[in-house]
Amino acid sequence: MMHKGDEEKTFVLWNISKCPIPDGHDPRLVGPRIESALKKSGQWRCRYGPLYITAVGNLTQIPGGDDVLRTLSSTGMALKHAHDVQWHLYEWTEENPDPATIMLITGSEELEGLARTLYDLENQGYRILLAYPQRAPAPDWLWLSFLRDVSKEWLWDSLMSDEDMEDNKQEPTRLVLQDYKHSETGESPWFCSVCDFAAQSFEDFTTHLKSEKHAFSEWDLEASHNNVNRLDPANIEWDLLVSQDIAFRTSQRQGPGPFMPPNIDTMVNSQSKASFNISS
Repeated sequence: MMHKGDEEKTFVLWNISKCPIPDGHDPRLVGPRIESALKKSGQWRCRYGPLYITAVGNLTQIPGGDDVLRTLSSTGMALKHAHDVQWHLYEWTEENPDPATIMLITGSEELEGLARTLYDLENQGYRILLAYPQRAPAPDWLWLSFLRDVSKEWLWDSLMSDEDMEDNKQEPTRLVLQDYKHSETGESPWFCSVCDFAAQSFEDFTTHLKSEKHAFSEWDLEASHNNVNRLDPANIEWDLLVSQDIAFRTSQRQGPGPFMPPNIDTMVNSQSKASFNISS
């Protein structure tokens, strides 16, 4: 039996792009609903340990924009702008050895790509919990192989519609506000993985995501993954603006270890002013 002092960490990685907040739900309740689901599942080994929730995804395309992000941040969630969830799983497990609990909230299609990584993590001693919008899009083999051994899974809408939890009920929480100025790791709760930028405040973070520097970095990432002709006259100006740190960001995307993320297709930041030609 686990006693107070036998603390284990719980990490919730929520792909807000693949599993947005369902219509009509208050962003302030996302964290409490997740914690409530963990407590009632009977699978949470870490009742005495800290709970960390990170919302990751293309944060420039979130319904509700800055208001929703600000609300989530105020409840203790970390915010990370990124196009790659797998890298964040790898990063967290490097810094937090097992035993620990990992809850992944994402779409069924992404689960297919992460199945091997999650399987390996489970074999290492991590407890894996899942939430997703629906099963239908995923291939049958995924649900009949790895996912049959998952400790607990939820449908995202059902988790968020927990009628047993009153909206105004104040319960003790173990959700940790990730204040990097006072944390052991010094990690910022507002981070842009595309630019390797750690913000000092929520306002700095959202300002960065709207900046030209961020747009340049998104352009470079898209160009790198889509064989953009950098010598095309329409692209030269953009290329010159980002060429000085292309090598650095490329090295950051090539992490070592068994869970090194593969190349992924990324979406162009719609706020970017870039216009470029992608060769076939």
